[in-house]
Amino acid sequence: MLFRKKGWFIFNLISFLLVGILLFGLASFLKYQSAQILYAVCPNVNEEGRDLLVLAEVQEPDAQRVNNSNFVFDVTLTKMWLEDERNNVYGTQYDITFTNHSSKNLENWRMSLITPPSCVLDSYWSGTFNFVDDTLTIHPLDYNSTIEAGKNITFGFIMMTHVDSFHFSECTIEFYRETKLWEHPLFWILLLYLVVVLLADLVSVITYFRLRKYKQREIQDQHIINQSLQTFANIIDAKDEYTKGHSLRVSLYSREIARRMGMSADDVQNVYYIALLHDIGKIGITDNILTKPGALTADERNVIKQHVTIGGEILKDFSSISNIVDGALYHHERFDGSGYAAGLKGVDIPLVARIICVADSFDAMSSARCYRKAMSMDYIEKELKENAGKQFDPAIVEYMLEMMRDGFAPASV
Repeated sequence: MLFRKKGWFIFNLISFLLVGILLFGLASFLKYQSAQILYAVCPNVNEEGRDLLVLAEVQEPDAQRVNNSNFVFDVTLTKMWLEDERNNVYGTQYDITFTNHSSKNLENWRMSLITPPSCVLDSYWSGTFNFVDDTLTIHPLDYNSTIEAGKNITFGFIMMTHVDSFHFSECTIEFYRETKLWEHPLFWILLLYLVVVLLADLVSVITYFRLRKYKQREIQDQHIINQSLQTFANIIDAKDEYTKGHSLRVSLYSREIARRMGMSADDVQNVYYIALLHDIGKIGITDNILTKPGALTADERNVIKQHVTIGGEILKDFSSISNIVDGALYHHERFDGSGYAAGLKGVDIPLVARIICVADSFDAMSSARCYRKAMSMDYIEKELKENAGKQFDPAIVEYMLEMMRDGFAPASV
């Protein structure tokens, strides 16, 4: 299953790590985007004599300035006095309120005010003030560096001038706008990617458990099939005490030959099933002929030969295992065409029947019968080699000889 593979686990881990890193980086970037600028040239003087600046937001210095009411810069002259009558110096206190009516916080702001000539900055509060060349620059302190959405900040200063009061001719505010992570398109792209990965994982997990359930049922069904077919094979072999275990041994040899030939796992298993029932037709042969200890007459041999056609007839409607009829019907065909019952030759003989033919002959020679003892391995090897191309498929004989050298055959069943 996909989700059980090491590669899929690593892919998931890397995906989540990369998305996490990207989201962290995106959040950091959005927290401090490129500086935005609020700019006003002409202050609006209200009825109370206050400078009420409605600021316009611009991205470039030469961009068109369009007034909006998201940001309001309110300068109030709260006190005024004659500081030095002789030199005609006035002291004026200005209190400033900056209101953020937008939906986002403003971070790390800086304000610049253009003042008339010959002004002197006397004192200030709630900020850091710098006065150079008729430009008053104001930086925030730690506690008011963020202007939250829908709220305002206040600060002020005292200016000494030669006039009783003045209006600011220009104001510029620079700041970083706080953008929420989910407001950026990349956030939703990454989120969609994670959702797709998680859905793939979920589908894989569900599929795994369903397949595991089907696999368990398949194993159970296969176990029932194995037991059923072995039971049939035991019934066949029970007709003769000398052939006990013959069908099982032939099926083991046939399965091993198929495996060594490189067949698929399903085909190998099918060969095993087909070989188990290759002699099923013997249940239609009378015991006095089947177990006769002496030599058979020509008529008796013809009766014995009928077990292949009887087996084919018995299995003709057994469609659950493909080609099962071929094992019963053609396992006594010879490679040179002199076998029975159809007289097929060479590769015209079904492959499973050619495999069973070799396995069946090996077991017959290596097992004791009522009329003879088991043959030696040297004799059997000689017989297999001499009959390769005659009775047996030469290629399959090589696999059988290899199994004998490996000790796989004969089997102790």
